[in-house]
Amino acid sequence: MATIDLGKIKLKWQGTYLSETSYVPDDVVEYTDGSVTSSYICVTASSGNTPSSGGTAHPSWEYMAKGQATSPTTTRGDIIFRGASADQRLAAGTSGYFLKTQGSSADPVWAEVSTSGKVLGITELVNNTRTSMSTNVTYNIVTGSYTQIKASSKIFWWSQCWWRGNYSGERRYQFLYAGNEKNIGQSGYHYSNHSHRFGGHGSGMFTGDSSTGSKSVVWRENDANGSSSQRSGNVHNPNSSDDARLSQHASNIIIMEVDI
Repeated sequence: MATIDLGKIKLKWQGTYLSETSYVPDDVVEYTDGSVTSSYICVTASSGNTPSSGGTAHPSWEYMAKGQATSPTTTRGDIIFRGASADQRLAAGTSGYFLKTQGSSADPVWAEVSTSGKVLGITELVNNTRTSMSTNVTYNIVTGSYTQIKASSKIFWWSQCWWRGNYSGERRYQFLYAGNEKNIGQSGYHYSNHSHRFGGHGSGMFTGDSSTGSKSVVWRENDANGSSSQRSGNVHNPNSSDDARLSQHASNIIIMEVDI
């Protein structure tokens, strides 16, 4: 039959710590420090000394089994961070946001990713149809639409067009965005008094609409004085039917939207 030496049984369970109780070495208690419940063993006679504070044991006590704080998270996507005195919950942020640290003296936050300087969109509009020109007040060289991504962003544009056959007179070129003329005087054509091919071009930058969505785009020639007896050339977008040495020419506009 086994022999039990009662002198070697030293630990004495005292239940939940009570401040009014006097404890002696080998007493064992349970105590909740903040939100963490642990068990402690008394190593020096003690009365009125809580076993621990802020996770640090009192000199009269030692941890037997240190507990773990209950998770402050409640919802999928939550994360835990160390607050001023304990672990805290940071609720899931807006989709696409990033976690931003604010240094050791402040809590982290979710923040929107800056798009400053980022190209938001780019589109090319092309007209590759050969057109025999007649005299007119207005002729659309290239038309189309662009879907603006961000309100009041910066819009850059570049354009070129092709003609064949000289024609007398000056033509005003206009770039219209959402029905409004932009960058006045920044596009035109190179008139040449010969029957061969020649071109025109334009470019500019402006602040986009205060709203997003589809915007009409028109690059056109126009008589400022309203005369209908002018045109840039006899043929727009010439091809091999005009001269066997030519391929089908195309006029185009490139639009780029940038967040600046």
